Amino acid sequence: MEAQPANPASPIAVFGAGGKTGTEILRHAVGKGIKVRAFDHTLPEPSDRIDNVEYFQCDVLNDHFSSELEGCHSVISALGIGFSPSTAINPPPLYTEGTRKLVEEMSATGISRIVVISAAFVEPQPSVPAWFELTARPTLHNILEQMRAMEDLLERAKGLEWTAARPGWLLDEPYTGEAVITDERLAEGCFRCRHADLAAAMLEFVCESTWINAKPAIARPEAEHFESITALKAQLGID
Repeated sequence: MEAQPANPASPIAVFGAGGKTGTEILRHAVGKGIKVRAFDHTLPEPSDRIDNVEYFQCDVLNDHFSSELEGCHSVISALGIGFSPSTAINPPPLYTEGTRKLVEEMSATGISRIVVISAAFVEPQPSVPAWFELTARPTLHNILEQMRAMEDLLERAKGLEWTAARPGWLLDEPYTGEAVITDERLAEGCFRCRHADLAAAMLEFVCESTWINAKPAIARPEAEHFESITALKAQLGID
């Protein structure tokens, strides 16, 4: 049976709502009149909160939050691990244990739809520059392996309608609405994905019930200075 679009009268629960992609999800949702509940480990100051959003403090690894999910029709997980030498070596289990906890709490509430952030680079991408594969992949290996394990967890879950969004190398620039979405691997010539474009795509996956049980890759062509090895080194703090 084909999945039906989500009920616009019910809110979407957004986890990792304080991060770059999570914040963009909230902005896009509010702009479209979609109700959202924002969950994050540390809540923003009241003056920094987005109007018409319900905020909940939540540690997904340790808290129980099924009661806060009551009435929601779906979950978007923008949980992510900030890069640093320590997290690259020993990343906290946000993608694995965090996603497992989300699925458990969803099950207790009767929610079956979830969209999460993975990465295009969990598997080789033909369109990715060789220097990125040689430089970034080894650095991000442990984080990427955790993302791969998260995808496996979702695939094994019974009765779950999941989407593992696979953005390209994320970029903090304004929304374009020009992201190219393809099945599992990045489209030719596409390498980077803006947080805002990723957020809009994830929200669309939920609201339109698209890419169910799939791994859509999301990216767009960018200016050369955004795709250079110099930009990578600056972002990852590599000398």
